[in-house]
Amino acid sequence: MQKEMARYEVEMGINNCLLVRDTHNSDLTSLTKHALSFLEQQSTGQCARTLIVSDIDADEMVCEMFYNNIQQIINSDSVQRLICIGDDLMAHSTLFHHPNAHFFRTTYEFLDSELIDSFHNEAILLKVAPLFKPNKIERRLQQLAHDTVMEINFDAMFHNIDYFRMKLEPSTKLMCMVKASAYGSGSVEVAQAMEHYGVDYLAVAFVNEGCELREAGIRMPIMVLDPMVSSINHLFQYQLEPEVCSFRMLRKLIKEAQMRKLKRYPIHIKFDTGMHRAGFELKDMEMLLSTLKKYDCVEVVSAFSHLAAADELSADMDAFTLQQIKVFTQCTQQLEQALGRTVIKHILNTAGIDRFTQYQFDMVRLGIGLWGMNCTNQDKLRNVSSLSTRIMQIRHLEPGETVGYGRKGVITAPTDIALLPIGYADGLDRRLGNNVGCLFYENQSLPIVGNICMDLTMVDVTGLNVREGDKVVIFNDEHPLSDIAKMLGTIPYEVLTSISPRVRRVYYRV
Repeated sequence: MQKEMARYEVEMGINNCLLVRDTHNSDLTSLTKHALSFLEQQSTGQCARTLIVSDIDADEMVCEMFYNNIQQIINSDSVQRLICIGDDLMAHSTLFHHPNAHFFRTTYEFLDSELIDSFHNEAILLKVAPLFKPNKIERRLQQLAHDTVMEINFDAMFHNIDYFRMKLEPSTKLMCMVKASAYGSGSVEVAQAMEHYGVDYLAVAFVNEGCELREAGIRMPIMVLDPMVSSINHLFQYQLEPEVCSFRMLRKLIKEAQMRKLKRYPIHIKFDTGMHRAGFELKDMEMLLSTLKKYDCVEVVSAFSHLAAADELSADMDAFTLQQIKVFTQCTQQLEQALGRTVIKHILNTAGIDRFTQYQFDMVRLGIGLWGMNCTNQDKLRNVSSLSTRIMQIRHLEPGETVGYGRKGVITAPTDIALLPIGYADGLDRRLGNNVGCLFYENQSLPIVGNICMDLTMVDVTGLNVREGDKVVIFNDEHPLSDIAKMLGTIPYEVLTSISPRVRRVYYRV
């Protein structure tokens, strides 16, 4: 007999709540051992925790084990509110001594109660059997009720972290990129997972991204890669650590730190070693060092640079990378000599960790590799993100009819068309229309017919036994988003970060 796979999912709920689902119905110990651990991982910013649980269909001995599990949760103070649904739980209500326990005979009784509207800023763990219609409870508590869903597999992400960690010395720190809403996956949820998994630093692009993480309860160090002068006040208010790549920004930070009477506020000095995008150059060293030595209101905690071509597999590009590392070493040696102490040094990105491991210095920065993409050793990584939707409607068309705007989808034979609730406003690039791209139903290719609309897409399902409500995949483990990127002549970063915020995000572990 095939073992049932446990799965724990989390997504945003109503009123700033988190909705956590334990979908493993047979292993009752999962309620205490795993689901609560996942709940703790993802509920940093929530001030309370609620357990919603239903009767189970089992014999007397198994039910007793289940009741004991609930009692353990109550006794450990893991939840602040308990909601029980079902006649059996109600009959055994005296077993559950909790000051905020509520009992309902049916799901409908619970959904019709005033309690359903009382959820606010809490993590809600659902352990509800199929008989009690968990989908109805979920829909009532979801922030976004949308059939188009992006799923993020934290187990796969942790696997990828471990792969890169294996290449590092034990003392080498790991900084993870969560900018651009964690590459479209959701910065708060991914940051919470990173903090739980013990990474050393997070990095965002702009100050507002760091503020969002702080407000969500993230307390670990956060570096801001592109701080703006206009946001300096919030940078200090939220204890964010700025990249400094210009004298203008350095002077502004010093002035603000002095005004606040601060000492040794952490900053990160960026050197331009050849990418020519931002940073101090060797010719700037004399002025930079004299400025840093003059003021004690700021303190350099790290110095770094960015590799321009570590993912380009050619001798010329590798030579350029090694030249960048050489210049970086010169800059940091001068910096440390002038300061009279060491600083954290880092230059390797995802590709650099894999290909130039010997230059890991004190810290490395992991970006796209978190999501299972790299220029080498792709087979060692796991895909993290999947995007899917569900069929809204199926229509039959005859030759001569057309589909979509501009009548671009011309029907030449009897055809069944499926309508999907995903469009270019959700991140499905319009250039994939008119048979350029395809989606997938149970690994069967579904050509995109006509132009992709803002909110809808039409695919050819002729000859397939599909029904309304069936799942259609845009990308997943078997159909990587890198294939879409190649079709569009772009990179996976763009495909990921283009997924609209209105698409539901569901995070899970198995």
